[in-house]
Amino acid sequence: MSRTDKGLPEKPGPVGRFDKAFPVFLEGEGGVASGVGRHITDAGMFIETREPFALGSRVRVTFASPHGGAELTLEGEVRYQCYINFARADSSRAGMRGIGLKFVAPQQPSKAPRGAVH
Repeated sequence: MSRTDKGLPEKPGPVGRFDKAFPVFLEGEGGVASGVGRHITDAGMFIETREPFALGSRVRVTFASPHGGAELTLEGEVRYQCYINFARADSSRAGMRGIGLKFVAPQQPSKAPRGAVH
């Protein structure tokens, strides 16, 4: 029996999800790192990285052209971290770390003039 047989609406699939892998550079309070961006949507993305950033921290993600062309930098908030264990075809063990980012507006610098007394 399918979901429609029960009179339930079909579960919508991902809207606007881009399932390609891109090399990215990460920068935040925890330093800099490289990673692989995956499952990109207008709301956020998943990044495989060896250096996961702290939950709630702000991270700038830069997509760089492999041929030295244009770059795009977005800012996100770390919403989750994960570590996935898996077995390879040769039965050896492997693992992968990653973070989930929610895209946010860039933080604006303070508008108060320097040296101002309040």
